[in-house]
Amino acid sequence: MSTSFPDHVSDDRLADDGPQPRRRISLFRHLIEWLILVLVIVASITAALTLTLLFTERQYEQRIYPNINIRGVDVSGMTVEEARAEVERAYGAFLYNPVELQFREQLWYPAADELGLRLVMDDALDEALAYGRGATRLENVRMAATVWQEGIDLPLHLEIDQQVMQQYLLGIAATIEDPPRDAALWLQGATVVQQPEHWGRQVLIDETVADMTATVQELVRRPVVVRTREVEPRLRDAEVAPFADELRLMLSEPIVLNGSTGACVQGCQWQWSIDELASWLSVRRIVGEDGEPTYAISLDPTEIRNLLRPLATAVREEGTLPRVAWNGGNLVITAPGANGQGMDVDQAVADIRSLLAHEERTLALPMVAIPPPVTASNLASLGITDQVASGISSFANSEQYRITNIRAGARRMHGVLIPPGTRFSFNDQLGSVDAANGFVEGLAIVNNRTQQEWGGGLCQVSTTVFRAAFFGGLPINERHAHAFRISWYEELGEPPGFDAAIFTPYNDLRFTNDTGHWLLMESYVDLSRQRLSVALYGTPTGRTVTYDHRVVARTPAPTAPVYVNDPTKPVGYVRQSDVARGGIEIELYRTITRGGESSRQTFETEFRPWPNIYVRGTGR
Repeated sequence: MSTSFPDHVSDDRLADDGPQPRRRISLFRHLIEWLILVLVIVASITAALTLTLLFTERQYEQRIYPNINIRGVDVSGMTVEEARAEVERAYGAFLYNPVELQFREQLWYPAADELGLRLVMDDALDEALAYGRGATRLENVRMAATVWQEGIDLPLHLEIDQQVMQQYLLGIAATIEDPPRDAALWLQGATVVQQPEHWGRQVLIDETVADMTATVQELVRRPVVVRTREVEPRLRDAEVAPFADELRLMLSEPIVLNGSTGACVQGCQWQWSIDELASWLSVRRIVGEDGEPTYAISLDPTEIRNLLRPLATAVREEGTLPRVAWNGGNLVITAPGANGQGMDVDQAVADIRSLLAHEERTLALPMVAIPPPVTASNLASLGITDQVASGISSFANSEQYRITNIRAGARRMHGVLIPPGTRFSFNDQLGSVDAANGFVEGLAIVNNRTQQEWGGGLCQVSTTVFRAAFFGGLPINERHAHAFRISWYEELGEPPGFDAAIFTPYNDLRFTNDTGHWLLMESYVDLSRQRLSVALYGTPTGRTVTYDHRVVARTPAPTAPVYVNDPTKPVGYVRQSDVARGGIEIELYRTITRGGESSRQTFETEFRPWPNIYVRGTGR
């Protein structure tokens, strides 16, 4: 191809004179030439690029083209396995320990698999290897050229299994969490123990998982604080405090109880210790009406009643029994019994409850009236249907003072009820031997001599009561013989020793009602015949009583008289008060037969010898 054109001048000139077809041909030829030149150049470049691509493909066969990164890791020229190793090396520290979990001074360094983390490298590696290989050759050339000039950073994805992450947090939560503890209250013996409230701590799993999920996206280890929250106890100190104060008040002082009736007429006092008070109390946690926990303090009234039982016995004052007339078997109350007193246990329990709520701790035991044991309503139920025994004695030729005292004593024994199983005391039933009860002074045997005493002749009554109990087969618990033999007690043919002396309050006559039923004692004074009889009425016992006696020994009477000076009598006054008698030892036998079985008892009596005794005046 020539670049010089010698005919151009002439051609130009010729053109001025008319149409110039040769010039158009020349321009077209130039265009063709330039087009050919461009095609040659393009073909050359394409050929060069093709040759370059072919060379590159051969050089990077199964390797990643240059200037390609995966999440900042240069993997140029690497095989997939080499690139994998490089990425793993770059993020190895992260995978070994993606986060540093913190809670106060505690630290945890979990591995990626413990948190459910996994780097998805296969997709990124495959994409890196395929880059510049997957389209047409021309497109591949273009992509390769672009990467060569500008480079590319392919993403690396992180898979997160939040359930695994939650499980890991649940595992360490046990070392962080602290359960709340309610305020509590209990009794340790008599000590009030109050446990303070304690706020708990709970790990916020979901919130901490969210923080960890956001942090690990950077693929760089970062600290993450484990989130927690305080947990309020359900029962607070302020809610328990009133119950603790109430208990402390209850157990602040012992309780003192006072009684002044029954066996405590002169006053009794009991003290219940704080330990005893504590034994009644119990403290329980309950659910209140609002559904929230609270406490309840209970007091066991049974324990209080058990402690009150012996006190109730001590202060109990039984009502007196009525006087009853046999009335031919149709019993009649002739003098009603008086009410007694007993503890009002229910009121005492209520009062004690009230005491526990106050600082004052002294209580006078509350009392209520107790009806007499026997009234018209239950008289017929006593089972008193027959005479079961009687005793009789003679007081013939007795002086008036003696008859007066016998009658007064007999009145005290008339209409007397004797409950089953009780022990009858003659002295108790007799009461005070004084003018108020109709007694007068008379001769009585005191300190081995006869002298003026109130109630002289009362042994006639005690002897007759003794004989009734004797023939009733009742156990005789106490009986005293006279100091010397007295003829009155043998005038109806009785043997010596069939008597019973009393001297209040020392010598008594006692017997027990062992019949299992009530007994009624009545006494009768027959002034015309000068006899005293005592009858016992009750339920027939089936007993038969017989007696005999034996003289064990006799002693002669002393011959020397005894003088007793009496300054109330003038000098020269002499009166014989006692006649000399011999001594005698007697055994009186009682045989009780019932249901074919018999028992024999012996009553021993020793009458000492007795001198003549004279009262001698020594006064002016």
